[in-house]
Amino acid sequence: MVLAMAKEEQNKAQATMRIDITPAMLEQLQQAPLSGGVRLSAHGADASAPRGGPGVIRLPGAPSSRPMGGEEFQVLLQSIYDAVFITDAKGTIVSANVRAEQFFAVTRKDLYEKNVLDWLCGADRGLLDTVWGSLESNRFVLIQALCRRNDETLFPAEISVSRLPMGGKMHLSFFIRDITLRKESEEQLKTGYNALQNAGSGIAVTDVEGALAGYINPAMMALLGLESMEEAYSHNFAQFLKDGALASDLIAMAQAGDTWMGELEMKRADGTPLWAQVALAPNLNPDGALTGIVISLLDVTSQRNAQLQLEHYAEQLRQKNAEMEGDLRMARELQGSFLPASYPVVTSANVERKLRLEFAHLYHPSGLVGGDFFTLLPLGEDRILVFMADVMGHGARASLVVATIRGLLDQIVKEAHEPGDFMTRLNSAYSEIFNNSSDLMFATASCLLLDLGRGKIYHANAGHPLPVVVEASQAVRLARVRQEALGPALGLFDNVVYQQSTADMLPGKRIILYTDGLTETRNSAMNEFSEKGLLASLEENAAKPLSILLNSIVYDAISFAGDSVFEDDVCMLAIDCVEG
Repeated sequence: MVLAMAKEEQNKAQATMRIDITPAMLEQLQQAPLSGGVRLSAHGADASAPRGGPGVIRLPGAPSSRPMGGEEFQVLLQSIYDAVFITDAKGTIVSANVRAEQFFAVTRKDLYEKNVLDWLCGADRGLLDTVWGSLESNRFVLIQALCRRNDETLFPAEISVSRLPMGGKMHLSFFIRDITLRKESEEQLKTGYNALQNAGSGIAVTDVEGALAGYINPAMMALLGLESMEEAYSHNFAQFLKDGALASDLIAMAQAGDTWMGELEMKRADGTPLWAQVALAPNLNPDGALTGIVISLLDVTSQRNAQLQLEHYAEQLRQKNAEMEGDLRMARELQGSFLPASYPVVTSANVERKLRLEFAHLYHPSGLVGGDFFTLLPLGEDRILVFMADVMGHGARASLVVATIRGLLDQIVKEAHEPGDFMTRLNSAYSEIFNNSSDLMFATASCLLLDLGRGKIYHANAGHPLPVVVEASQAVRLARVRQEALGPALGLFDNVVYQQSTADMLPGKRIILYTDGLTETRNSAMNEFSEKGLLASLEENAAKPLSILLNSIVYDAISFAGDSVFEDDVCMLAIDCVEG
């Protein structure tokens, strides 16, 4: 019985008890003794204390995990900014810092399951052999590599490897620095440098006095005619400006922190001239202090020479235009002399019924000179030849044709008085003169012989608008002309025989001759004033005095077009047969 009870107590003493302790419980238990004087250590309960004294119970579980290298070493390891791997001789990771977990996006447990070579792209066992060999004569080995994160993304790294004696064995320490930002900056700097080197503009960085003591790109060397950097360093930017005083002002402006841009006349190292688009800006360090001047040059010599040439041509053109304008003014004055300054007196010789002719005209050339004109050629006391023409086009060429026709009229009227014969002779002479021209030059014309003695009107027409007749009753109509009296324009055919038509010249009858510049006037809808508009205006103003009548017609045409400038020359002549 006693023996049985003793065995039962012995079995109870030998029984194993499982206790699960959380980290928080462990921390509390480390601070306070357990009942019976038993304590817990950081590494489990310790039961190896002497009998009768305070014992430490070691709970079954993981073996001792005392930090490698001691607590102070671990504090130092975890505080390092770079990712750190500590490996054995074969590269197996035996320790790492928190930074390594962040860099490689992995837990420490997963880190310890791999070799350092697993995290380096393209690395194999030969790398470790090379590292160990290099460390025999060097304190550390520097490796530049691409590192692979746990999610297979890559980052560039700079890795310093050194030996680390620890626990009686030689280990390797890998200090890994992510240089992604530095690589990006280097690439940007490289790109910027290449851009400067290959730029078509000259770029230089001088010192604060403008001396070419800093960076100079090849384009600047070529632009300034410099052969070497040694030659460049012996020059100041001011030496290349034609205006030395201006150079000092520009450098002073940059020294004051201002930027300047403009076009300057410069000279190369050999003295040859050039023009350049120049920009100067202060070069500041990160603290904002002036360290020099950035100068940019763009060669614009060819553009400048072209501009000077254009300015020269423009001046020549201005002079030519002034000469032409003077010639046109003279031509206008000459053409104005073709129009009658005063009207001839034409009366009937019949004492039983005295008739006289009154005249009024209006002339609006579209330019300084035009191709429309009329003339009055008296043939005696009671007869007059009225001629109106419209030369194709307008301007100087048309005015030259007008002058030619005007000269022919004075010759032909000496030989021919009848409108048909007169137009036939004029066409023949006109064609002979202008047939050799490369351009077709024709003119429309209307020729009337007003014979008060006979009370007749004789009319020949060469493609010209028919005159408008206002009867004594103020009825308005186009002139009635026989078909055979309607001939082609002057200059179209050589051998044309023009016919004429006859009508009565009665007291109170008015005749208005005009050129088509009036009826072809258009409004914004491209509708023409036309004969219809002319007739309507005449009907409204038929009773007005001749000069007022013509001005009223022009006013109506301008109102219709909405523009006071006619596209073509406008010439009008009004004739009134007055009794008494």
